[in-house]
Amino acid sequence: MSAHRLLALLATMTAGGCDYFAPPDPLKLDPDVISIAMVLVAGESHAQLLVGHPHRAASGAPPDVTASLIAPGWRFPFSYTTDAEEGCGGGPTSWSFPMICLNASLPEPIREGVTYRLEGDGPRGSFTGETVIPFAPLILDPGDTVRLHRPADSSGWFRIPIRYRASPEVGTLRPEMFGTLRNSSGPGSRWIHVNPRALNVEDRTDTLSISAYDERRIVKGSMHLLGIGWHYTRFRRSSRTRFPWPSFGLTGDGVYGYFDGSAKSRRFQVIVEER
Repeated sequence: MSAHRLLALLATMTAGGCDYFAPPDPLKLDPDVISIAMVLVAGESHAQLLVGHPHRAASGAPPDVTASLIAPGWRFPFSYTTDAEEGCGGGPTSWSFPMICLNASLPEPIREGVTYRLEGDGPRGSFTGETVIPFAPLILDPGDTVRLHRPADSSGWFRIPIRYRASPEVGTLRPEMFGTLRNSSGPGSRWIHVNPRALNVEDRTDTLSISAYDERRIVKGSMHLLGIGWHYTRFRRSSRTRFPWPSFGLTGDGVYGYFDGSAKSRRFQVIVEER
């Protein structure tokens, strides 16, 4: 599996054996092709656009791209860059090729149900994108606070039953938790791994699992569900088998990837109590 394939966009995916029998990427020899990963988040007044050259060496120059985000009543350019390794716009940052993170501070927060457009110019010419921000998923249960007792078994797990509902515009539903942890040197905070990584949108019920013991103990946390649209979802599904890698929400010569929107549910607090 070539390190320069766009499959590197998806850090959570692994190559299947069938990929070894797939035809070569017809764009593989074109160094000017760009890959785009962008997911807008409802409620945020900031947008980030992750752009990479998937067919250039990691030591090469990142893409020379200009772009603007367009909403009803305004148009705002991406005007500065940040280190892509710090996270960028819903795209993974483990690419093994040159990449750049473009940023825009918007005149208003991203709104659910609104259509947003992307317009830009890259090495191969102009490109456009369009997406509608999905409505936030609903958490029906649990309520505002969940209290958990740490299990006596050091290999145990915290279990949190959950009931939820998502709109038809949501294709991917992810539980996300940011927690406070404590070890011998004191408390610290980080994103907590939650199983399953994605919920079935249609099931409406599941049980979330969090490891009760890590290198540090979870003390408390805040959890929500993130609903991401179908452009991102279909890209993930199609990129496993299709060559060249597909585009969803994007059009333009030599451009592929995804442009999508997302929205977060309400949060509920998780408090861990020692027995």
